[in-house]
Amino acid sequence: MAFWTEGAFYSLTPLQCPTPMCSKAPVLPGRSVNTAPYDGVMSELIDLHTHSTASDGSDSPGEVIAAAAKAGIHTVALTDHDTVSGWAEATEAATALDVGLIPGIELSTQVFDEDNGFEPHSVHLLGYLIDPTHPQLVEEMAKIRSHRDNRLQMMVEKLAKDFPISWLEVRAGIPDGATPGRPHIAEVLIAKGIVKDTTEAFQHILAGDGPYHVPHYAPTLETGIRIIREAGGVPVLAHPLSRGGTPLTDVRGPVEEAVTRYQRWWELGLMGVELHHRENVPEQRPALEEVAGTLGLIVTGSSDYHGSKKPNPLGEHTTTPEALREILERSSGVRPIGAMPAGV
Repeated sequence: MAFWTEGAFYSLTPLQCPTPMCSKAPVLPGRSVNTAPYDGVMSELIDLHTHSTASDGSDSPGEVIAAAAKAGIHTVALTDHDTVSGWAEATEAATALDVGLIPGIELSTQVFDEDNGFEPHSVHLLGYLIDPTHPQLVEEMAKIRSHRDNRLQMMVEKLAKDFPISWLEVRAGIPDGATPGRPHIAEVLIAKGIVKDTTEAFQHILAGDGPYHVPHYAPTLETGIRIIREAGGVPVLAHPLSRGGTPLTDVRGPVEEAVTRYQRWWELGLMGVELHHRENVPEQRPALEEVAGTLGLIVTGSSDYHGSKKPNPLGEHTTTPEALREILERSSGVRPIGAMPAGV
């Protein structure tokens, strides 16, 4: 399959592997799971949330696939923020390395708390197997990335009043076509010794409720779900319990109330929740699992791999073959690349 989107031609047909990493995948430092040497026999592990240099990861799309092969991951999804520009390279590497690939996206959306002055809250929405040429999807991706770029420059200008940082430094570190984000500011802060790592930067200087934060445009969650469904994709809420969740994804309190909150999104077309993720508060996961079971939502698990940008190792959390089979059955956009695990 071939397609034109985001100003470039992409092919989902087998091509030569684009990176030397395909022949010798990197050893990942600081891995906490799956540390046994890869013996050439692919496991049934399925990791449905990773990022590359097409957004805010440190590895190129081909290197993400190579790292998945090295970790023994059978099937991996590339889900960069608000872009599908990494699909072509990932497809080439997946074909060369015999790794199953689920083309995807992590779409920025927001919800508004009607009980608190319509305060906006960021919610990320994973979309699997979307048609990347769908007109409204293409339009929203371009609009989000454009606003992200302007917003990032405004944040740097605020930061420059207190720290030795400039927009030219930050912009130089954003690869062409990549989705601009706070991690690109964090890179400069780390290089200058202002913060130790991305985690420290996001907890303090770049915190979403901090003095340097500038919000960026994002469609509503309702709109995001609709666009992904219309593009033939499967919408899954990404880490909905991160930092306890938003007022509209929270599961604390009576589970019946949580079911009512999520039923709203289910009725709009939500198909799944990313339950197994390091940012989801562990104590709340059983309640979210009950909500998913009540509404028939697909339950996934993922690493949210960002290479060296985050400590999340590939395969830290995984998705069952049964859940992946449901995703494939419910999608009508593009098809997966390569052979899927047994039971899918």
